Amino acid sequence: MEENRRGLLEKTAEALDLPGEIVAGLPHIELTGSHQLRMENHKGILAYGSEEILISGGKLVVKVRGEGLELRAMNAGQLLITGTIRGVDLS
Repeated sequence: MEENRRGLLEKTAEALDLPGEIVAGLPHIELTGSHQLRMENHKGILAYGSEEILISGGKLVVKVRGEGLELRAMNAGQLLITGTIRGVDLS
């Protein structure tokens, strides 16, 4: 059943010329230098501080570590974090 679903998502992504991870609802993370992180398809903020922000990505947790971290923008589909980003961990 899971393989059929995955095949359908891949075909849909190809037909619409979209990245497969977006169609599948997986998080998409873009890091610009060490000062800006954008994330699409997040499931909410789990913990928030100026040195660490934990974000739910559904089946995984994204930990952003750094200094002066700020959640600059957030809506149901994406978020923007700024500050000095020292690391991003996935678990």
